[in-house]
Amino acid sequence: MLSLGIDIGSLSTDVVLLNDKREIVASEVIATGASSKKAADKAFKKVLEVARLSEKDIDYVVATGYGRIRVPFAQEVVTEITCHAKGAHYFFPKVRTVIDIGGQDSKVIKVDQSGNVMDFVMNDKCAAGTGRFLEVMARTLEIELEEMGALSLQGGDKLSISSLCTVFAESEVVSLIGADHKREDICRALHIAIAKRIAAQTRRVGVEEQVVMSGGVAKNVGMVKELERLLSTRLRMSPDPQIVGAVGAALIGLESAGKRNSPSIQVKSTAEERPVEEIKADASLEESNLPRMGYLCTYTPIEVIRAAGFHPVRITGAKKAEGLAEEHLCTNICPYIKAAMEEKLSGSLEGLEGIVFMNSCDGMRRLYDAWKRLDGDKKFNYILDLPKTNDAAAINYFSLLIKNFKERLEKYCNRKITQEELHKSIALYNKVRGKAKLFLQKQWNGYLNHSGYEVFSLMKRGINAVPEKFHDYITLLMKDCSDDPAGLTKDGRGDPVGRPCTKETKALPRLLIWGGILENEEIIKTIEEAGARVVADDLCSGSRFYEALVEVQDDPFLALAGRYLGKSPCSRMANVFDRINRILSIIEKRSIHGAIYHTLKFCDHSLYDYPLFKKEFEKRNIPLLHLTCDYTPSAHGQIRTRVEAFLEQLQNVNR
Repeated sequence: MLSLGIDIGSLSTDVVLLNDKREIVASEVIATGASSKKAADKAFKKVLEVARLSEKDIDYVVATGYGRIRVPFAQEVVTEITCHAKGAHYFFPKVRTVIDIGGQDSKVIKVDQSGNVMDFVMNDKCAAGTGRFLEVMARTLEIELEEMGALSLQGGDKLSISSLCTVFAESEVVSLIGADHKREDICRALHIAIAKRIAAQTRRVGVEEQVVMSGGVAKNVGMVKELERLLSTRLRMSPDPQIVGAVGAALIGLESAGKRNSPSIQVKSTAEERPVEEIKADASLEESNLPRMGYLCTYTPIEVIRAAGFHPVRITGAKKAEGLAEEHLCTNICPYIKAAMEEKLSGSLEGLEGIVFMNSCDGMRRLYDAWKRLDGDKKFNYILDLPKTNDAAAINYFSLLIKNFKERLEKYCNRKITQEELHKSIALYNKVRGKAKLFLQKQWNGYLNHSGYEVFSLMKRGINAVPEKFHDYITLLMKDCSDDPAGLTKDGRGDPVGRPCTKETKALPRLLIWGGILENEEIIKTIEEAGARVVADDLCSGSRFYEALVEVQDDPFLALAGRYLGKSPCSRMANVFDRINRILSIIEKRSIHGAIYHTLKFCDHSLYDYPLFKKEFEKRNIPLLHLTCDYTPSAHGQIRTRVEAFLEQLQNVNR
């Protein structure tokens, strides 16, 4: 039996051929060039030529790496994270930490005694600290890439490189050359800067002996020395660290070839396995005869906006950044806030009567300041304060703020908002939230069998839908079934309404996704296409919007304040342990296998929560993936790699 592993990297394509004794029969390393597919074909033919074999002699092919989906002859694709863990374990059975520095990314992987991934971190949006970074610096220094490591060993440590951005670092190197600094010293400074970044990544996972370094950069003696110094440990390397990923892929191929009739760990789309009728909401759901009033935060009391005669519209932000927002806001601000400003500057919000802001974070406050400066007094722009707690004093304070907000709206509209109008608006949104909760309950209990992507897209769209229309639409989706608290409504023959889950659907890993704002629902589609099922969410732009009802009482402002401060708290609120306990409760109730914590870049609140979440999840052996995104749909490749590696890790945990 022969298994071939092929690792398509951004700089090199590595191929390894293993026999059934797990011996390396042949290996090849070639430059990837401009086409991953051509590189795969060339490397495959070359290794067959060296081994004097033909294609029919190969029993199984596994592809990994940057271009893994471009290998048409592969029976299976696996992420490079899993493959480097397997490959490192092959060479060093006692490995516990793997540092892989490739052409375009760097990864640190925590490994168990069997070579399975337990945890990992990676940088993939920037070339800093990778082979590509070193390649650019070598070209700037007018030396060969292979010379850099040896030169750095001869350099001193008096120079420093302050930026690891490839563009800025190149400018620094040019300046240092112009100042007549030695190339040896510049090389040493570059290696120290990269090593500090990689060492920080390694400490995030935890340095446990043995530590193995893989990837092409492991051949750089200067980098190895600096990392060993910073980590205070010896790095172990295979005879050719560049082929470690390909070896891991070939090992997985041997396992898969030996159990062809068993379910493989192949990551693939589940579209064919579980036919799901896509929910297509009526295009007119958001069409209203009422004037529109915008808002940005789901703590905004939209019942007051509706009672004033407006249709509340949550601002989702521009999907494509044109750079206009950075003329008014700092560059390292929340990407959702920048996207909202981009949408404002594009002119697409001109039809709104105004915007209601919440003083939820400093970034939102800065957005309000910039918005007011642009609008002047032309529009109704109002900011509400928001308490950080939900005790009686906070609820009372927030109720007074909501009342003040109502009075400002009355002044703007030049009319009174009656108690009757407020109670009517509260009843309307209570009705919609109650119906949405019933729909979600039926979905979770397996009687509707829509995909997580479909459900999230629907709930997200419902936020801006006309509430009466959305209520009727959800009712139609449930076939106009009567309210059933058990979520087990039956038709006239006594059969459950909806489509029961198939065996294939039930066998998929069940995931929870939670965090703050997630406007890009394609992320959930990517997760499900990778071979999982998103069965629950706790997101500002998802089911959290529908979670709690307003308890009707004589004082509508107190009732509204109680509802908004009493619903599932976002990371902006003070008690992180309430959030942890809530998420753990959802995981237990829904029999969830793993969780994904989604945050936006530069969101200090959610990033502050993460270490505490991670600690609690590790205590309970619940697999956890942290996705930090930038709000744009351009990073699906990187997200997919992370998700696929997480699902491979999940399968190892659940074996």
